Amino acid sequence: MTFLASAFVFTFTFLGAIVPAINIPSSGGEAPAFPAPPGYVLPWAGGEIHTLTQGEETSFTHNGQAAYAFDFDLSYETVVAARGGKVVQVRVDSNSGGCDHSFSSAANYIVVDHGDGTSGLYLHLAYNAANVKVGQVISRGEPLAISGETGLTCSDNDSGPGPHLHFQVERSDAVQYFTQSLPIAFDDIPRDDGVPESGASYVSGNYGRGKPQKIKLTPYRVPREFNPIATPADPAIIEAEHVDAPTPTETATDTVVPSETPLPLVESQLTEGPTETKTPRPTRTPTETPTDTPEPPTVAPPTDTPTPAPPTALPPTAAPATATPPPAVPSATVPDVVLTTNTIAARRAIGSDTPDPSTTPLPAASP
Repeated sequence: MTFLASAFVFTFTFLGAIVPAINIPSSGGEAPAFPAPPGYVLPWAGGEIHTLTQGEETSFTHNGQAAYAFDFDLSYETVVAARGGKVVQVRVDSNSGGCDHSFSSAANYIVVDHGDGTSGLYLHLAYNAANVKVGQVISRGEPLAISGETGLTCSDNDSGPGPHLHFQVERSDAVQYFTQSLPIAFDDIPRDDGVPESGASYVSGNYGRGKPQKIKLTPYRVPREFNPIATPADPAIIEAEHVDAPTPTETATDTVVPSETPLPLVESQLTEGPTETKTPRPTRTPTETPTDTPEPPTVAPPTDTPTPAPPTALPPTAAPATATPPPAVPSATVPDVVLTTNTIAARRAIGSDTPDPSTTPLPAASP
């Protein structure tokens, strides 16, 4: 009995000694959720220190759509999620980069949708170095990829590519991976309202789930003002491929403008078409003019015209056409001679000059 009691105590003591050593700590931090809880922390492992090499609103590459972006000096190091959400875009098939605009379309990236109309963009990642896939819901602090130097990346002396992490919070877009960046603040930066400054170094408080939070977080929930004003010193140096999107947009605009320009032209031509159709109508006016021309002949000349006997009526008709009188003269000359001869013969027979025998030749001339 004593042996059993001793064995029980030994077993209980042994278990009590080893259980704390193998016990899995309770899960700390936030669980994966979508939409993600608010707040941002620096995008590298908690306790590590990195420097901001390019901040907001610069004349180099952080202007325009990239005005509120941050470049951190992560050189082939682990990138973790600054905020949870759903992975919506992943590209890690590029292995090229350099300090030239021609590389702006060669950047690897991961886009995490936060579920509130914003997304986090992690740019310039190393080749084939993603730890997540599209559709995966992740929590803050979860490893995403390895930083690299793909795409447009410049070293300190701009002589070649320079590995770093470009991070920005942007407006969510189902197609474009690089959209308008938005101003944010980091909860693990206790000064400057949580906004990192170029050249300053910071300790990350992004420990992730299951790890104790060793750095106090200061939530910044007051939205910052959106007012990008920086302009690029060299417009040819652009941060990413999305800036090329305006080129298609401009090309499309140029394409649309010509296509729209002809349309108004065609419409104007169609509008002028009726005008030109109305222009022939004045041509109908001459048609009406001949109609008016016959009207005078209807009053007097047509009555004289059917009677070919009076040559006097022919000259008015011959007035419009000069060629008509010559044929009329010979045809009228012969009847004049016949009429004169008959008239003399009748006068001799009757002995009177009064009657006008012009009616006599008409029966003779009719046959």
